[in-house]
Amino acid sequence: MTRLGKGLEALISSGPESVDKTTGITTVKVELISPNRYQPRKRLDKEKLQELANSLKENGIIQPIIVTKRDETNYELIAGERRLEASKLAGYDKVPVIIRSVSPKEQLQFAIIENVQREDLSAIEEAKAYQQLNEDFGLTHAQISDIVGKDRATITNLIRLLKLPEEIQNMVLDEKLSSGHARTILQVPEKDQLNFANQIVRNIFSVRKAEQEAKKIKESGKVGKSKTNLRLAKELKTLEASLKTYYKTDLKISGTQNKGKIIFQYSSKEELEKLVKKLVK
Repeated sequence: MTRLGKGLEALISSGPESVDKTTGITTVKVELISPNRYQPRKRLDKEKLQELANSLKENGIIQPIIVTKRDETNYELIAGERRLEASKLAGYDKVPVIIRSVSPKEQLQFAIIENVQREDLSAIEEAKAYQQLNEDFGLTHAQISDIVGKDRATITNLIRLLKLPEEIQNMVLDEKLSSGHARTILQVPEKDQLNFANQIVRNIFSVRKAEQEAKKIKESGKVGKSKTNLRLAKELKTLEASLKTYYKTDLKISGTQNKGKIIFQYSSKEELEKLVKKLVK
C-alpha cells in the first residue's frame, strides 16, 4: 500500500524517494527508517496503535513523520513513532517525511516535546528523558523547564522518582501506580518503600489515602500489615484462580471487597469472542 491520503497525494510524486520542493515533503520506504535512539517512550499501547493503523487505512497518512538523514539512503526517526509503527501495521511501504538536520540533543528534545504535548509518556519515562537532558547534554532543570513548558519544580520532582527501586518504577510504567503515588512513596524510608507500594496497589489507595498511610509509617517506623488485609488478599487470590479456570483466560483481581477491578486478558480475536460469550450469558 502506498496511498498517502487525499491531503498529500497531490503533493508527492510516485517515485521511491521523491521530494516536493515546495512543501519539503519526501516519501521514504519504511524499511529505511530506524527508530529514534533517544526515544523516551519505551512502551506503546498495542490497542491504540491498532486503532491508529485502522484510521490510516481509512484516511491515509495526513501528517508527515520527521526524520534525520544518517547516510545517503538511511534515515533515523525524530518524531512520529506512533504514526510510523501504525503505518507498518496498516501495510504502507512508504511514508511522507520531512527531513531535518539536528544534533543528538535536539533529537531528544523533539521526541520529548512530542510525547509530553500528547501526554503519551509515563512519569518514569518522562523523568528518564529529563535526566538524560541533564546528565548527557548538561541542561539545567530550569533550561529543561523552558524547553518543555513545565515548572522547574515539576522537572525536579519527576527526576526524583528515579530514586525509587526499579520494581516500583515498573509499577508506574505498568500504570499500577500514578506519579502522585510514586511521590508519596518517596516520603517513607527506603527499606519500607516496596512493601508500601504493594500495599497501595493491593488496596487501591487513592493518593490522599496513600499520603495518610505514609504519615503513619513515618510515625510508627513500619508498614502496617493488618490480618484483615492479609486474609482478604488470600481470598482474592483464590477467587482469581477460580475465575481463570472458569473463563479459561488470564485475569487479574485487585482491590478490596468493597472496591476494585478485574482485568481480563486475551491474545486473539477468537479468545475475545469466547470470553464475551461467557460474560454475557
